[in-house]
Amino acid sequence: MEFVDREKETALLQREWENTPSFVVLYGRRRVGKTRLLQEFAKNKNSFFFTFPEAVKEIQIEEFKRELAKFLNDKWLEKLELNDWKELFTYMADKLPEKTLIILDEFTYAIKSDKKILSDLQRVWDHELSKKDVMLVISGSLLGMMWDEVLSYASPLYGRRTRDIHLKELDYLNALKFFEDKDYGIQAYMLIGGTPTYLNVAKRHKTIENLVKEEFLSDGGFFYNEPYILLSQELRELKVYFSILSAISHGNTRLEEIANFIGKPARSIYPYIENLLRLGFIEKETPILVKKKRSVYKIRNNLLLSWFTLVYPNQGRISLGKVEVNEDSLTKVFSKKFEDVAREFLILKRPVEFKEIGRWWFKGEEIDIIALGDDEIFLFEVKWSDLNEKKTENILRALRRKARMVEFEGDFHYGIIAKSLDGKEDLREKGFHVFDLEDMLR
Repeated sequence: MEFVDREKETALLQREWENTPSFVVLYGRRRVGKTRLLQEFAKNKNSFFFTFPEAVKEIQIEEFKRELAKFLNDKWLEKLELNDWKELFTYMADKLPEKTLIILDEFTYAIKSDKKILSDLQRVWDHELSKKDVMLVISGSLLGMMWDEVLSYASPLYGRRTRDIHLKELDYLNALKFFEDKDYGIQAYMLIGGTPTYLNVAKRHKTIENLVKEEFLSDGGFFYNEPYILLSQELRELKVYFSILSAISHGNTRLEEIANFIGKPARSIYPYIENLLRLGFIEKETPILVKKKRSVYKIRNNLLLSWFTLVYPNQGRISLGKVEVNEDSLTKVFSKKFEDVAREFLILKRPVEFKEIGRWWFKGEEIDIIALGDDEIFLFEVKWSDLNEKKTENILRALRRKARMVEFEGDFHYGIIAKSLDGKEDLREKGFHVFDLEDMLR
């Protein structure tokens, strides 16, 4: 499997390696590539790499002893009666050779089995490991547990870490490196996001129709049960969370609309909304350059939006093998996610300069993207469609009309980001900022 991107995170890890003793906390959602990043970083270093199994403490300790014995070439270790994490970590610290990288991967599984491991590791770090030429890395996939038990002020490990890294999905430019066909790649990215494991699944297919049919609309498909796995790791009461996500996918974006859709008081669902926000499954969007701001919620995770649009309404029929790829549903996903890709394009490629970016809406009117500078503003409409000159003129005319409602003192610039645009060069000569997939994929 090709190792893509992660230059920034690798550089951060390398700096910590050069400034030992150091204690790094790496966290991120499952399948996002934490283990692969650490494996790549550990190459050519004296490293002890242990991945905690999802098992009881006793099994974890036995496996840890076995792996540590191999690393230390210590044939007596497995026979020693070390059944406590503090004793085992102390033994490890005493026996470590010079300049060692210690990686404790999937550390949240250890916390689930025995919370005392946190204070045991803290004491051994304070009294033993922090006095040695050691870099300690703990990594975990359960975000809530990492925040609450490892990174929070209440954690025994608080104040010990020298660096924490939140590993996120790849952006669209790096996701495209998985694909020879960039047009297919950008559509796959809009469907599933930038999780490396997901991209490798999509890489096996040649067309979006085949990807959706085989991996979404089949009860044996890779993505068919993935949202259940994704959410069940972090959340309970899945029925409520699935109902909220379904409501948002159907266009109910305000709190009251979501509550009405699922038949619950708005006050009662707010804690669930907060959990989804915290974990990055949804996001709260507030209009830019509007004084009276009414926020809306949107599904942030590409895979979840695709799944709730393509799979959730059709699960009964999928089990009977009677669902075909629905082009309208695909277009619905692409239309929503193309706005996000367009925003990524402006941030990553910087075809115009700005300091703030967001969406604008007011009194029933909307502008897809506003990029704000000190004394100039760029207004963009985003269309997942092929635009001829007449459609382009109509969009720009409407954009100028809506711009009269935007409160800003400075120069206004107008543009379109579309799947394809006729007359692109002529529009640029007239001063419009127009871009299409050709520009975005270049």
